[in-house]
Amino acid sequence: MSLTGLISGVARRMAPTAALAGASYVAAKSLAAFTSPDARPGTSRSMDPLYPSHRPTTRLQKTFIAVGSALMGFGDPTDGAHIAALGDATSNGCFGRMRTQMLSDPTGVRILKERPQIEFNAHEWAQLGSLPEGSFGRAYFEQMRRNGITWSSRPPVRFVDNEEDAYMLLRYRQCHDFYHTVLDLDISVLEELAIKVFEWRQTGLPVGLIASAVGPLRMPSAERTRFFADYLPWALQCGAQAKPIISIYWEEMWERSIDEVRKEMGVWLMPSRNSVTRAENSTARID
Repeated sequence: MSLTGLISGVARRMAPTAALAGASYVAAKSLAAFTSPDARPGTSRSMDPLYPSHRPTTRLQKTFIAVGSALMGFGDPTDGAHIAALGDATSNGCFGRMRTQMLSDPTGVRILKERPQIEFNAHEWAQLGSLPEGSFGRAYFEQMRRNGITWSSRPPVRFVDNEEDAYMLLRYRQCHDFYHTVLDLDISVLEELAIKVFEWRQTGLPVGLIASAVGPLRMPSAERTRFFADYLPWALQCGAQAKPIISIYWEEMWERSIDEVRKEMGVWLMPSRNSVTRAENSTARID
């Protein structure tokens, strides 16, 4: 093994430990300095929570949270809690594109008004598993079961200082597994990063760009080459041409054909997949 390869291998093994140590230090500093967002020396003013899970934080605290979460996410890219905290801390002021998308679409307006959330009881979940093969609901059910994850695993939004923005971020987060389903991608680091690129191109939220920039550093050389050669160009083009994912009422599509859903969304799969694989096969308008 070459010296470069040896150093690279050691760095990959040490990165999680270093990330944990750095994140712990940053988190400790953040908690030690925790004050209300508009507090001043000698005063008791504070921001009241704007929604049940809201934790008001200063810009400095959000910076600490973002850095600590990024370090923790670098150590374990498959842990969604770190990515969620990073998304919370970096998304304030970045919801313009998503809001425009939703207000420009009747379904998006209805979602903002009705505020649906992704949740199931045991009977509803079992019903998804009994839907016909090839339906969107069955594909979603099988994807979740195959990867050993549950719909309830998405953390609440905590550090976004606007109630409507917080709902949009929650909606985006709760629908993340639907994107895995329609794009036919699993939860490996490689495919999660492809999803993040797709999401960033769709929403403009910084978390996707940060994850896709830092994530490849943790990959073996062969996977990193494949990401930049195949997954990144596909995710950028597909994300740019697809209909806005934030304005899709997924809960009303369970019984529809998964291929029809893909065509209507304007997405196509990686060439190695066996379904809608080319942009021209979609029915979305491409400007």
